Amino acid sequence: MTSNTDRAQRVVDTVDLISKKWHPVIIQRLLEAEPLRFNELKERIDGISGKVLTDSLEDLTESGLLSRTVVSEAPKRVEYELTDTGHELQDALEALAAWGDRHLDPDPDPVVLIVDDDPRLVRMHASWLESDYTVERAYDGEDAFKKLDDSIDAVLLDRRMPGIDGEDVLARIREWNLDCGVIMLSAVEPDFDIVDMGFDAYIVKPGFRDEVRETVTDVLARDVHDAPLREYLALSAKESLLRAEKSAAELEASDEYDRLRRRIERLASQLDDPADAADDPQLQALLNDA
Repeated sequence: MTSNTDRAQRVVDTVDLISKKWHPVIIQRLLEAEPLRFNELKERIDGISGKVLTDSLEDLTESGLLSRTVVSEAPKRVEYELTDTGHELQDALEALAAWGDRHLDPDPDPVVLIVDDDPRLVRMHASWLESDYTVERAYDGEDAFKKLDDSIDAVLLDRRMPGIDGEDVLARIREWNLDCGVIMLSAVEPDFDIVDMGFDAYIVKPGFRDEVRETVTDVLARDVHDAPLREYLALSAKESLLRAEKSAAELEASDEYDRLRRRIERLASQLDDPADAADDPQLQALLNDA
């Protein structure tokens, strides 16, 4: 069994290996494209000298993170690629980068995770948001599970995906108690089943640029308020959505809608005096939208 002292020393040795100035840069370049020859690596790393690159490659090779293959003797051509051990560093480096984004940036942008099995929609929605937010991408439910953690502030989530669909991802987000807003994005017109789904907003695909941007902004703005008010706003958004989609007769006949209305009324009775919102223009706007 590994003692705490041995464990601490292992951490020191690992950090020492990847904290050398050029080592993580070389590893990252090889993760992006491998194998690479010496000159190809040098061209992709600004500011590194030939000697420093040579020494760094030798160090990483001796540590078992890189493999060096001679592909030609005349002229001499050598290629470098990551070993299986080197590839295992990818998750660790990404975790360190995410930690740095959360804790070393004095004013980090909110992080929005876009989850959709259609890469074209992921690219489109990312292009609308990345000027104001840090955008993460996932292309199926399994990929989303890997990206979801406390660093995510909002999720733009496709409702219908092969395998693990958006409803499964939403259920897992709530099960894990992740404190992020969820915007359900779907080609499915909303029905009464949305009453029991724990999303904060709903957009019918593909959504327009202004609609998506404004919805993300509104959902993120709710984060500063306490849980009852956030739930009130989410449920009121569902009520507005159903009122826009359903006839008065359909609403009257729906047990789900009746249950939704009663939940909203109970929450409203728990909230502070709505007049207090007058001093908070952003909150007043949210309440008006709800």
